[in-house]
Amino acid sequence: MGVGLGVNDVPIVGEPVAFGAGFIALLFVCFSTYIARYFYFYAATGGSLLTLVGLAQPIGGYAIDEKGLVFGRLVVGGRGLPVVVLAYIAGYIGPPLLGVAGAALIAAGNPWAVLLGTTFLSLLALLVAGNPLGFTIPLLIVLGLGAALFYGSGDQQAFAAAFVVWFLLFGGIAGAFRASGLGGERNTLAGRTFIPAVVWQLLFISVAIVSLIVGGQLLLRPGYDVV
Repeated sequence: MGVGLGVNDVPIVGEPVAFGAGFIALLFVCFSTYIARYFYFYAATGGSLLTLVGLAQPIGGYAIDEKGLVFGRLVVGGRGLPVVVLAYIAGYIGPPLLGVAGAALIAAGNPWAVLLGTTFLSLLALLVAGNPLGFTIPLLIVLGLGAALFYGSGDQQAFAAAFVVWFLLFGGIAGAFRASGLGGERNTLAGRTFIPAVVWQLLFISVAIVSLIVGGQLLLRPGYDVV
């Protein structure tokens, strides 16, 4: 099909493609431990990077840590406690909220925007990658989604868009619950804000669960709308 808006004419919401992509994304998150977590680390760090961009802060770079930390390591270019706190929070709530945004685009009949947006942001991430793994993950996404955009049929592009959204939603759930065992930014936030780490984790879990419910409804229930 090539690059174009043909995928927007392919029905996704409530169709087998939405259920199938969700099932495969769930299997990927649950059973592909050593592969899926790096893509989640990238999505989580991406939430922090987008926050810094939104706050007009310089970005020092990022790296995905091979040791399996909760997040890829982020070099916060901005200064000041509010910037650092917001960047860390975005690392947890970024993936599920981006998943909801993608589900809303699909429900609005524009899955092409999900593919294009993911590819474009991953291209930008290549420019600030700080280590080989941090460069490889967005490169794989650019190559995979780029192939879907240029050479995939409308159905294949629709599946790719739905898979991206489901991965963000399921990955957000897994990341929020996993934080209790791995420490990471929830403890950093506790130290910087004097709010207990368990409160931060409950917040992250709540956001992830609500995002999964809303995003799932948008993908699986035709006519569902957020009011």
